[in-house]
Amino acid sequence: MIDENLTAELARRGIVTETFRRLAPDKKDLIYRTAVELFGKFGYDGLSVEQLCREAAISKGSFFQYFPSKSHLLEYVVLIFDEFLTRWMAELRQAETAVLACERLHYLYHALVVNSKLYPAQERFFLFVTRGLEHAAVELEGIDLERHFNEYIAEIIERGEQTGEIRGDFDVELTAHLTSLIIEGLLRRRYSGRRLPRRETGDYLISFLFDGIKA
Repeated sequence: MIDENLTAELARRGIVTETFRRLAPDKKDLIYRTAVELFGKFGYDGLSVEQLCREAAISKGSFFQYFPSKSHLLEYVVLIFDEFLTRWMAELRQAETAVLACERLHYLYHALVVNSKLYPAQERFFLFVTRGLEHAAVELEGIDLERHFNEYIAEIIERGEQTGEIRGDFDVELTAHLTSLIIEGLLRRRYSGRRLPRRETGDYLISFLFDGIKA
């Protein structure tokens, strides 16, 4: 369910109204899940307020009692989804038991790409926000959903350099950036429904990286 404290904060910032904040949690959750599905399927420009209201079982009048505009709805949904990704990354970190950088990257790759906990609607929404939103008739400043994965990867690479597993004469930031680009590419390929080349892609990726950057 949606974090009520976060919703209260967003109400204070004017992204949602007090009327929306006071809705029952299951009603807020239905509007959120409906918006995730429809924005991911139709994008921002292709989704009308009328269609959203119809699918979420609310009136158009109620919509504008909840959100100042459609762009405010999108910002609300993105920020709630961003908070979900924050919790997901925290869960992955807590569950991780690997020590070596190559093993940690392998674990992260499988968690994100092979065994993703995102539903198809959430995957489409992620692709829309990270790739399709820049072409929409709306701008959301300062939102970077991919930072969650990139920060995790950067931490792994930096620690690997400190322990000598990764060559110290390599630029750590550049190595982390290139590794992130590769994993992001596989992530988007998986989320867009395109089949990955082989089930062993993760093993190949990690082996390929560490043949080149090991000490």
